[in-house]
Amino acid sequence: MNGSRIYASYLDSKLIGIQAEDANQYVVRALKHVIQDVFAQLSTTLVITLATTEVKIDKWFENVVGDLASAWESVSVQMLHVNHLPHVPGRKYCNLLLVDSYQALLSTQITEDNAGYDDHEYYFIFLQTRDANIPYELQQILDHCLNNFWLHCNVMVQTAQMEVLIYSYYPYTSERCQSAQPQLVNRFDGQRMLHATMFPDKLQQLHQCPLTVVVWNSPPFVELNWDDQAGQLDAIGFEITLVKQMAQHLNCSLILYNVTLETIASYQKNWGNGRRPMGPLELLMKRHANLSVGNFRKTPGRNRILTSPMAHYYAPLVATVAIKHFRFGQLTLLYFPFQSGVWLLLLVAVVLHGLIYMWRWRPIGLQVLELLLGVTLVRLPRSWLQRVIYAHWLYGSIPLRVVYQSLLFHFIRLQLFEQLPDSFEQLLESNFRGMCTSNILGMLREMPQAAHSYENYISIPSPFDEAVLDTLHQMGDGRYFAITGLDPATAHLSATNRQNSYHILSQYINLQQVVIYMPKHSYFKELFNDMLRHLDASGCIDFWRRAAFAEYSRRTVQQRSLSQMQDDQQVERQNEQLRQLIGIYSLIGTLYALSILIFCAELLCHRLTKRKMVQRLL
Repeated sequence: MNGSRIYASYLDSKLIGIQAEDANQYVVRALKHVIQDVFAQLSTTLVITLATTEVKIDKWFENVVGDLASAWESVSVQMLHVNHLPHVPGRKYCNLLLVDSYQALLSTQITEDNAGYDDHEYYFIFLQTRDANIPYELQQILDHCLNNFWLHCNVMVQTAQMEVLIYSYYPYTSERCQSAQPQLVNRFDGQRMLHATMFPDKLQQLHQCPLTVVVWNSPPFVELNWDDQAGQLDAIGFEITLVKQMAQHLNCSLILYNVTLETIASYQKNWGNGRRPMGPLELLMKRHANLSVGNFRKTPGRNRILTSPMAHYYAPLVATVAIKHFRFGQLTLLYFPFQSGVWLLLLVAVVLHGLIYMWRWRPIGLQVLELLLGVTLVRLPRSWLQRVIYAHWLYGSIPLRVVYQSLLFHFIRLQLFEQLPDSFEQLLESNFRGMCTSNILGMLREMPQAAHSYENYISIPSPFDEAVLDTLHQMGDGRYFAITGLDPATAHLSATNRQNSYHILSQYINLQQVVIYMPKHSYFKELFNDMLRHLDASGCIDFWRRAAFAEYSRRTVQQRSLSQMQDDQQVERQNEQLRQLIGIYSLIGTLYALSILIFCAELLCHRLTKRKMVQRLL
């Protein structure tokens, strides 16, 4: 191979599109190696895109592509010629781009085509330009790769000395962070690449480079506190422990960015307003932050604009309702000790005996009812048949009265309640209304089983599940139920000593996934996936979750003063005793009212009977 002749041809040509055939074949062999030994191992499809700003270079690229045709046997190739064909939208996973400048790369619109996807594509860019322009164009292309999170991005150049060099960038090094400094990663020697790995691992460690973490105060997932000694924001909680563990594995530092707002409404107002603080999602979209934690639940709307690794926590949404709504009423409690069949048989017996007495012994017809209620007879009847009937009623009613009274006072003491509902649909059918946060309310709109009754749900101006439970407690006798996460509801009810006053339905309304959100095409998605799988398999995630919730409950209980807890317990006992007294007095009052009615009925019957006897005597 005559290198001097090629070099002379390279210098004498006014445009780089004219050079000796040996140089052309040298480039073709390098590209064939990339197609056959690199892209064929990554995917069965390959997209080759030509984009130039000069006609002669465009013709030269066409000749190169023609020589590459023999290398397409192992992969399916889609050819895109930007200068001659209309734009073809759609995702492009493995890409071989032939360009002569950074502007030509922008004209391919490949950044827009792949912007909506999460996985990392592969970009091998052949930059053919003059040696004097290589540093500038190379830096611009690598900066573009860095700004758009193209982690697998290599740029191949051909120099005047017929060298084929492969450049890439490392976003985090010991000298600089988040930088696209060109680094030589490979070289073609005419037959093969010097290094077998074409796309090296660039995230083995981050050299203590800082990552910005958007945090939202949501105990026990994230709990923010100001450290006076260190003079900075400190955070604890389940997700903070998880992120710190992964940061330790990556050898990076964390910068916490607090975006917690008082209400969801204020957060929505802040969206997109440059004069106000940006929300957590907007910070990620504009790539001012690397990731976000704070009980962020996975939703289709967020997935369209952001990316996330696998879920590290599954948050069941449950309905919590006050038990007092299902306690037996005063009248219901009276007939509860016996089943309906017993009451029906007793009623039939009373009616039957009443009809017989009304037919044979009308003046003393109510004495059967008196015996049943335990009233003492003034005098026994003369007929032995009546005495046998009375004895039957007496010995039959005594066990019934004893069992009934015992069960009745026992049930009043226990404060029994009806069968609790199993699903939130049953609550809605019983004229209950659900209350939740604005985020959960938006999620319910997307659920088919809840969308048809969307008007039965209301939101409260707070992003925290604990505030929803407190609001439910303050509503008193209102027919409402709370929709919150299972673990926050259990922890908060236990911390506030209300677990005996509320019932958490066994049916899950929805199973939400709590994830770490990142910008689209973030470097760390695949890396975080691998670490989360390892931590989940080892049981660390479950252990940290249980420890965080237990610690949060313990600290919540400690924060409440002992006297306040004693006062709450005393008030609860007084309310319980008052309910029992009200139940007993209500029962006694009902029995007294029933006895008065019977007495009045006896007086009326006695007067009617006496009048008829007087008429007979006259």
